[in-house]
Amino acid sequence: MGMKVRLDWQLKQGVAGWWNFSLILVLLFAFPLVLRVSRALPADRPNEHPHAGLLRFSIIVGSFLWACFAVAWIGIRRQGAVSPTELIGMSWHRWQSVVRDLGIAALTLAAMTVIGNVSNVWLARIDTQASAYRAVTALLDKTEAAAFLIVALTAGFVEEFVFRGYLQKQFQAFCGNVPLASILQVLVFTQGHLYQGWIRLIPVALIGALLTGVALWRRSLVPGIIAHGVGDSLVALSFFVRHA
Repeated sequence: MGMKVRLDWQLKQGVAGWWNFSLILVLLFAFPLVLRVSRALPADRPNEHPHAGLLRFSIIVGSFLWACFAVAWIGIRRQGAVSPTELIGMSWHRWQSVVRDLGIAALTLAAMTVIGNVSNVWLARIDTQASAYRAVTALLDKTEAAAFLIVALTAGFVEEFVFRGYLQKQFQAFCGNVPLASILQVLVFTQGHLYQGWIRLIPVALIGALLTGVALWRRSLVPGIIAHGVGDSLVALSFFVRHA
């Protein structure tokens, strides 16, 4: 993985065409605007009941993620260079493969948890938007917890497919350089979390880099999908445990 860059504006080696790639980028960079226009965040609807607000957030985010997945899926199928399942790298043909991926996912989740906890401690003093971020994940009842759980599992699958799969391959085809492609992909992933506040982009970028490293190392999205999905689901799962 040298640092030589070879630009391919036509994406001849890409998993999807240029127009599809452009559409995905436009959608992803528009995500913060989508949240603002739809008033999906608590700060944009101070007079609304929190229950309705979190359900709205879950519906909007879930719909947006599946829309991005659909665009990426269509682009991959039209290009025909790889199939969506090949992009995921699913290879559970033996029980050893299942155990391997689950083990890697568990270690990845542990590393993600460490990054998150350390970040919460160090950033708490300077994070002026902490209350706004906590409001997004403040679950009041089982309906909200179920909605949040569905969105979390959706994010685990769709974000890994779109970012660590589709975008990583597209950026690699575009610049001919894996490290640079990884940086670009993680930057796009990070900016999509602007709604959490600028300070919290630091742990998001670190977790994005970790998941990218795992995907490149294993040549599979499966461990990252599991770790990402479970990690995002912990808020909802802990709610169900406390209210069982």
